[in-house]
Amino acid sequence: MPIGPIKTAPGAVTTLLLFLWSASCLADELADESAVIESESESFRIEKVADGLEFPWAIAFLPDGDALVSERAAGRIIRLDLDSGVTSVPTGGPDDVFIKDNAGMLDVMLHPEYESNRLVYYCYTAGDDQLNTMVVERASFDDDRFTNRERIFTALPWYHNSIVYGCRLAFRDASLFVTMGDRWDLRHLSQSPGSHIGKVLRLNHDGSAPADNPWTNMPGAAPEVFSLGNRNPQGLVIHPTTGELWEHEHGPRGGDEINVIEAGRNYGWPVITYGKEYSGEPVGDGLTEKEGMEQPIHYYVPSIAPSDMFFYFGEAFPAWRGNLFIGALAGAHLNRLVVEGREVVHEERLLEDRGWRVRMVEQGPDDLIYLGVDTGGLYRLVPESEAP
Repeated sequence: MPIGPIKTAPGAVTTLLLFLWSASCLADELADESAVIESESESFRIEKVADGLEFPWAIAFLPDGDALVSERAAGRIIRLDLDSGVTSVPTGGPDDVFIKDNAGMLDVMLHPEYESNRLVYYCYTAGDDQLNTMVVERASFDDDRFTNRERIFTALPWYHNSIVYGCRLAFRDASLFVTMGDRWDLRHLSQSPGSHIGKVLRLNHDGSAPADNPWTNMPGAAPEVFSLGNRNPQGLVIHPTTGELWEHEHGPRGGDEINVIEAGRNYGWPVITYGKEYSGEPVGDGLTEKEGMEQPIHYYVPSIAPSDMFFYFGEAFPAWRGNLFIGALAGAHLNRLVVEGREVVHEERLLEDRGWRVRMVEQGPDDLIYLGVDTGGLYRLVPESEAP
């Protein structure tokens, strides 16, 4: 006997549809995490660690296995359980973060002796629409609380727009290196040691200026200045074996650069560049080189809009050891560079099919590669051999 139509209450239909949609999403996610991605020299899977973050900009791994993550658009630093993806907001963090466009909570980093001194360093934008700038602070972190918060550096001058701050940190021995962007309208100051604009800066750990910085004894110079002519440095890392300070910076329309930063050197912006104005016109006189100004180790035309960077020296991906990884925003991929000495000999663009604006990249203590994207996800690359 034929069976007639089954009558279902409207609420039950809605519940059923939601269940099927959720099951479909879960299946897609599980399939995505179990899918093996074949790159030129390694095979890996992508695991989602967390979602719903507001522009994850930097990550600092805590000794207990959790991590601190800066959320640029939320203006805060959160604590993240890397196993469960659960987040919490520690108390006592900055409550005066200026958030707009490029402004917000930016880099975060543990002091090299964190396990004994509990110091966390971070940089962010302070001020308001009328006047704002980039600042560096440090605070003690324990029991999910920031205490003894101390502002150790303020970039000068203050200005009224909300873009191009740089704001990456790196420790080497007794030095803390800090990058500062050109604030767009103030590009001409990048060539002057009299301001912090368009520079890589070198501080002592307490924020004071080392006595042997290049322009310390020049009248009118900012004593923290270490290098000149850096447009918008958003990548900064100490090479794990050579100790060299590697930096990358956004070009305008093309001309993103990778540089090895040395004391007193001039990296050219805005006098020389391989990029153009966003209008398509030349920058200045259209020069790409000039005596007394450094050439980049590598540059990109068209621009990939580089973000974070690190050298991989882990065991999980042996074929990638020594490679330089850079997040790409406009380029929407993970950029892998094979480096020999100070020369880039090969490039591979990973995860192009995802369309992710990769904002944060870092090697974890588990030797896996972690990346954060503008849509709010935080992921890690896991070797194919490790079962999901």
